[in-house]
Amino acid sequence: MKNIFYSIAILFTALSCGCHGGGGYLSISTQDTNNSFSFEAKYAEGKTAKLEKYLDSALNNELPLDQNIDLFVNLNGSDKFNLKAKKGWLEIGFDKRNSSLAGYMKVKKLAEGIKQKLSE
Repeated sequence: MKNIFYSIAILFTALSCGCHGGGGYLSISTQDTNNSFSFEAKYAEGKTAKLEKYLDSALNNELPLDQNIDLFVNLNGSDKFNLKAKKGWLEIGFDKRNSSLAGYMKVKKLAEGIKQKLSE
C-alpha cells in the first residue's frame, strides 16, 4: 500500500512540474458585452519579450511588459483603453459607451493579434 501511495505522489509531482516547466501554458479569456470589451491572457513568462515587440509595433508605443504597468493607451485622440500587464499576464479593458466603433474594432483586432502571437 505504501508503494502505491508513493508511486501516485511521484507521478502527480512529475506531471504538475511538467505542465508548467515547459513554459507552454496559455489561458485566454474574452468578454464582449454591450458596454465593454475585456481581454485577459495568462502565458509563459518567456513569451513576454515577443508580446512586447508585437504591441510596440501595433501601437507605435514602447510598453515595458516586464514591469507592473497599469495605464491608459490612446488609440486616436478620443478612444483609449486600459492596459494592465506584468510578466506572464496582460489585461485589456475597453469602455464601449464612451468610444467609437473604429476604436472598438482596433482593440478587438489587437486582442486577436495578441492571441495569435501567444499561440505561436
